[in-house]
Amino acid sequence: MSKPVAILALILALLGSAAVSAESQPAAATDGRFAFLTDTQGIHQSQLLVQADGSLLLVWVQKGSDSTGLYAAREQADGSFSAPLKINRNPLNPYVGDEARPSIAVAPDGSVAVAWTAATGDIMLAVGSDFGRQFQAPVKLNQDDKHAARTMPSIAFSPDGVAHAIWLDARTAPEGMEEPANLYLASVSEGKVEERNLTANQETTVCGCCRPFIAFDEAGHCDIAFRNVSEDGYRDISRISGTIGALSEPQPTSPPIWKLGGCPSAGPIIAEGGTLWKDASTGNWRLLWATDASREPVALFSDRAKLDFTKPPRTVSGKDEWVLVGANPNGLIASFDKGAWQVVRDDLPPWATSAAVKDGQLILLGNRNGRLLTASLAL
Repeated sequence: MSKPVAILALILALLGSAAVSAESQPAAATDGRFAFLTDTQGIHQSQLLVQADGSLLLVWVQKGSDSTGLYAAREQADGSFSAPLKINRNPLNPYVGDEARPSIAVAPDGSVAVAWTAATGDIMLAVGSDFGRQFQAPVKLNQDDKHAARTMPSIAFSPDGVAHAIWLDARTAPEGMEEPANLYLASVSEGKVEERNLTANQETTVCGCCRPFIAFDEAGHCDIAFRNVSEDGYRDISRISGTIGALSEPQPTSPPIWKLGGCPSAGPIIAEGGTLWKDASTGNWRLLWATDASREPVALFSDRAKLDFTKPPRTVSGKDEWVLVGANPNGLIASFDKGAWQVVRDDLPPWATSAAVKDGQLILLGNRNGRLLTASLAL
């Protein structure tokens, strides 16, 4: 890590006050369909997605005494899950922090794409078919052979069925350092990889430890959000937009906000035409929403007393207009309605880091101490 002192200070100052002990957190209301995994040790970075055929796809990282594996299981007709399929062929990066989780995308034709960081520092991609029933051998996305810090891939399918992944790449940095870094993009079609550096034209670094985000609309328009570094040293959110063949240069999403020699490890998402992210530039965590680079972002739900944001926002599978916001003492589901973000419900367990909606239920997953936590809430 290139900024260990600054990052440690940030963690102690901003996360320490928001920490809640395992004993004080609400007990998990276990969802029985995940029973095959809830008693297993070493489960991390669990994620749940609703596929186009209505089935659930469960993906997780399992850390054992000798290696770390990436697995998937598909919901079957009777509601149970299939036997786990191992996706990786070579070891994963052993770091299992939630923001470094693998990225997963599903397509209408039953294709699945999973991207992750290997133990070698390479960014890997495996494409599955038939709604997660099988996966091809992984391919390497970065087209260089240098051992470097690469992390936090984000992946999405364009309407033509091509998988596109972005990631943080420090191949130009001194060995063992995460910065200077660039934002890379790779497009994969029929096993062929095309890679390019999206920030090659800027002299400043990309933030080396904040997860980026990529999304496509139905017309094939691409939006990418990531934490960039300005010439003045501000570490704020930038966006790249366009089509894959004609992407813009990075543009700021707000006036300068974050100026600190360390990263907050809090990446953005794009939702409802704007950019949504967790910020701590004022000394407290807050949730920001920006749609105009010339205006100060809006601080969402700032009127709620004793609300500590614990995780960056993320989308809810099966309910695209909903966003999961991790918080203490309870997490939130937020939705953009009538020109503003509204709280849909605020009774989520604070451990929830992945959410899906199916058959009138909000299904939640999370991890604590290497165990899978699950809950289902009626809508």
